[in-house]
Amino acid sequence: MENADYSLLNEPDMQEIFISFLVETKEILERLDLDLVELENRPQDADLLNQIFRAFHTVKGTAGFLGLLRLQKLTHVAEDILNKLRKGEMVINDFIMDAILNAYDGMKDLVAVIEENKNENFDTSSIITQLEEALAGKTELDAPAKTEASEVSSDEEDEIDEEETLEQPVVESVPIPQPKKAEKSGAAVQATAKKGENTIRVDVDRLDDLLNLVSELVLGRNMLSQINLEASMQYEGTRLVRDLGETSRHIDRMTTELHLAVMKTRMIKIGKVFNRFPRVVRDLSKDAGKKIKLEIKGEHTELDKTLIEEINDPLVHLVRNSADHGIEMPEDRKKLGKPETGTITLAAEHEGNNIIITIEDDGKGMDPEMLKEKAVSKGLLTKEKAAELSKKDAFNLIFAPGFSTAAKVTNVSGRGVGMDVVKTNVTKLRGIINIDSEVGVGTKIIIKLPLTLAIIQGLLVKIAEESIVIPLSSVVEVVHIPKEQIYHVNKNEVIKLRDGILPLVNINELLYSKGSVGEGDWQYIVVVGIAEKKYGIKVDSLIGQNEAVIKSLGNYLGEIEGIAGSTIMGDGKVVMIADIAELVNKLVETNNVEG
Repeated sequence: MENADYSLLNEPDMQEIFISFLVETKEILERLDLDLVELENRPQDADLLNQIFRAFHTVKGTAGFLGLLRLQKLTHVAEDILNKLRKGEMVINDFIMDAILNAYDGMKDLVAVIEENKNENFDTSSIITQLEEALAGKTELDAPAKTEASEVSSDEEDEIDEEETLEQPVVESVPIPQPKKAEKSGAAVQATAKKGENTIRVDVDRLDDLLNLVSELVLGRNMLSQINLEASMQYEGTRLVRDLGETSRHIDRMTTELHLAVMKTRMIKIGKVFNRFPRVVRDLSKDAGKKIKLEIKGEHTELDKTLIEEINDPLVHLVRNSADHGIEMPEDRKKLGKPETGTITLAAEHEGNNIIITIEDDGKGMDPEMLKEKAVSKGLLTKEKAAELSKKDAFNLIFAPGFSTAAKVTNVSGRGVGMDVVKTNVTKLRGIINIDSEVGVGTKIIIKLPLTLAIIQGLLVKIAEESIVIPLSSVVEVVHIPKEQIYHVNKNEVIKLRDGILPLVNINELLYSKGSVGEGDWQYIVVVGIAEKKYGIKVDSLIGQNEAVIKSLGNYLGEIEGIAGSTIMGDGKVVMIADIAELVNKLVETNNVEG
């Protein structure tokens, strides 16, 4: 590494090439993560081996051009192994597979260092040693010695450079002059051209700016609708009102379509997250001595980029828990009459303006009585209160901080952290999480999230003299009950809703320290879901549903507990958007109320 010169990475003229290298390499690494795990299941798949080989080769070539000698060396040795595998001179075994996966991990870490520091201060020597041992310690099939150049078959010369041409590699997204290649077939050229014409890369900041402009347009649309309503009442029947109404409807339709189009540009397939988990499950099953199969469904389901970034950690916790706590050892599964290989299913689907993510396993399930006993032993609740818990409430005990059912501490679990983090993250995203489990059958965890966090569907309600927006993604249902059916338990208001007891939240009291002044003998209750729990919000009247653009309160007001932001109504009035999670937390802290 003494001869490595990274000054090239800092030259202004190279910045576009350097950024293109990072984007291209990250895309390659994402595909490799899935392909390498699949290779373990299909070691004889020639197409898959060639695809993996080309990925390593592309990274090697670009690294050589940019003077990234450590990355070039790492990918070169891994490429040698893959070359022998695809030619049948070596056969995949556990040692070789681990070496290739370690090389992949090293590449990922090294690229992260290169992006952050523009150097290669990351030790790859142990990884390269393992690769060289795998390369040298395996028996090759009898084959005539060939040079590096002659090892490349004629039909692959179009895509793979010889070692001597490392100075000018093939990297499609980097504008580097290339030596003339043999012409591709007409179909290949047409497919490549079509892909290039239909795909561009756009900076996320530009998309954020565009979304902000659309948000302002939504506010303008709402104001125009309000003006149209007032004009139609005052000048009913006139041509001016008819024209205004037609224009208003047209603007409304176009704004809605534009909003959807902009949101789609920010949407990313959840497969970007899901595709990381085959490797996670593979490593977990190997470490634990279990046989686990991961099934992925709905990987083409799309959601906002912000949510993609936030949902990764909760899913990691849940999948690891399924592998560690859920799936039994092969011999135990066999005794129970189950297949030795356990199955974890990771699925996603759209439901209206929400996305539903499901993590399901066919493992041992959760015993509600055992969970109650564990909670009592940890002092989280009394025996009397534990006896009163429903099956669903018992399952929700796993979200308590410090709660763990692991018999011993392992690298995966048993430290009392994880599920409370899942609950916190899901709550932060205005989501709902539910658990369903049966002993001996398995566990199913369902997460419901809004598709976007920028523009929300809201339920506009009146509490005392204030109009407040409740995010519709948190609303489960609305009930209308006689006030005499509101009871007090330990000075806290509750209602009986079907088979359960629902704690009530008085927003007027929590925010303004005064009770509701609603009149009449009936009370509207908006039932909301916060992570795994439900609460009822007392409101005086329902105004209707509307599309709310979340605006910050600004530096002057700063953050106000229980308020997520504000929105501007069609008549110009500023209305607060309730942060249901914070309000409920405030209720719990103040009155020690649990949902």
